[in-house]
Amino acid sequence: MVRMIALDVDGTLLTSNGTLTEGTVQAIREARERGVRVVLSTGRSAPEAVWLTRMAGCDNRAVCLGGAAIADMTDGRHLRRWDIPEELAAPVLELLRGKKLASMVFAGEVNLLDPYSTAYFRANYPYPAYLDTTVTADDLAGWLTRHGQPLTKIHAEGDPAIFPPLLETLERMPGLALTSSGADNFEVVADGVDKGKALCLLASEWGVDPAEIAAIGDSDNDLAMLRAVGCPVAMGNASQEVKEAASSVTASNDEEGAAKAILRLIQ
Repeated sequence: MVRMIALDVDGTLLTSNGTLTEGTVQAIREARERGVRVVLSTGRSAPEAVWLTRMAGCDNRAVCLGGAAIADMTDGRHLRRWDIPEELAAPVLELLRGKKLASMVFAGEVNLLDPYSTAYFRANYPYPAYLDTTVTADDLAGWLTRHGQPLTKIHAEGDPAIFPPLLETLERMPGLALTSSGADNFEVVADGVDKGKALCLLASEWGVDPAEIAAIGDSDNDLAMLRAVGCPVAMGNASQEVKEAASSVTASNDEEGAAKAILRLIQ
């Protein structure tokens, strides 16, 4: 029996043009009316998760930052968080500096951008819940030090041709874990952080066993979540590796695949 459903956001909850359909909202409503917990499990920040949770009608907790935080969806407060080791913050940020990467730097509960990334995301990422909660700084490592903030996660996107040497260096740095939510990006979190672990911890607070959780996702950063639960579902637009990790495959995100999966799960 499924008592909890976890939804990835990009490529799963949202269509390819970033919208939330009424059919998906209705499916979430039906699940919750039957007593099933429905939560977001996303790489996005807590402010974005709050906005999406309210639009979708999900429960008042979410896994954010790719599993690096569990947040309260009433106010976006981090309830649990797993930061990158302090001694790695400056070296990681210095490695990425000046590489023509647009990087979202999540510093605890602060969303931090350098000037290049600010211009890029304001032109290409139409989500006020994120853009209106950012701070811009020239020297990100210096900003962390001055404000006493941790480095929690980095989402970097750009030309994949420049990724290999960066990823090779990052992979050699103990204390880090790498993942991706698409071919044009990579993400850096603390070693041991993933959506699956955070989701199972959240579920345990509600007395829900991992075997009673269904998770729906589409990308590499959903793999740990799918492997951690009793009912893993891949989107029709998911990668082959994600589909192989799932027990079933639903329709694509442009065909309300998440809604169809939810309705099937609660039958």
